[in-house]
Amino acid sequence: MIKKIAIYGLGNFGYAMLKHFDSKSNEFATVHAYDRNKKLINFLKKHRRHLYLHKSIKISPKIIFEDNVNGLLSDCDVLILAVNSNSTREVICKIKKRVRNNLIIVNTAKALDYKTGKRLSEIFNQELSNKKFQYALLAGGTIARDLFNHEPLGADIVCENKKILPTLTNLFHAANLTVYPTTDLKGVEYASSFKSIIAIMAGIINGMKFSYGSETHMISRCAYEIQQIILSLGGKPETFDMKSQSWSNDLWMSCTGNSRNREFGKMLGSGISVDKATAIMKRQHKTIEGINTLKGLKRNKMIRDYPLMNFLYQFIILKSTALNELKRLIFSQQY
Repeated sequence: MIKKIAIYGLGNFGYAMLKHFDSKSNEFATVHAYDRNKKLINFLKKHRRHLYLHKSIKISPKIIFEDNVNGLLSDCDVLILAVNSNSTREVICKIKKRVRNNLIIVNTAKALDYKTGKRLSEIFNQELSNKKFQYALLAGGTIARDLFNHEPLGADIVCENKKILPTLTNLFHAANLTVYPTTDLKGVEYASSFKSIIAIMAGIINGMKFSYGSETHMISRCAYEIQQIILSLGGKPETFDMKSQSWSNDLWMSCTGNSRNREFGKMLGSGISVDKATAIMKRQHKTIEGINTLKGLKRNKMIRDYPLMNFLYQFIILKSTALNELKRLIFSQQY
């Protein structure tokens, strides 16, 4: 039985997840939360409101805010890690001494490791090799604002241990959040990461002032290339079914909604350089996780066989080509 849930990270998604559990009726588990921003934690403790987000909404007294990692992880059954992928390795190192056996760690970051291009589950297994923990990933088209506002949403919960999947499904499931279990960890990790690359392409096409039909056409072709790459890496075909939350739902939300990766792509398509667009997003405290995932693609030799992915890698990572090459690809139909 889960008695204590811990949330590490109270940015947009972490705070939305906190509100999600605050709204759920659970007479058994307590919810504890921590953020390394001491000012934020102190403010939450005193006012039960966030310093920067949804300032008019109060959090109930049943949520316990912790001052440090020790308090957060003490006797913890489930740890929800709600930090961006660039911070994941740092946080793992910070908590590793406090990870007890059989702790369930649910990650929410959807990207590859920015240093190695490895899946984040591989980084957890590497850094916590002496611990007996269970790893899971929550993935889907769940924008933090929509989750916070109790909009009807869907998500996949993926874990290779079938025995704990029902527990995790019930843990996150609510009237507004339908949760679907799966064991295809490799496929879901790659799918939820690579969809950010497709969102960048969608933004580029939009920024170049092509039509919506052109944009959806490029989304479908990029999706085909990504699907073939992931299948070659060991992902399962069912992960790419239209009902999949970590692929179909997240793909369309990221590519046609107001996502960070699409916003970045729109700037590139309008003629802003990669460096300048990256700097603009950084000033807005927005991580472009599709860039890390593109870097990870270099580990896959098949990229040269996929023209659109190869273009994005050359254009964004190597900066060795220009938008004119994409126009050439589009009108020569060599993709």
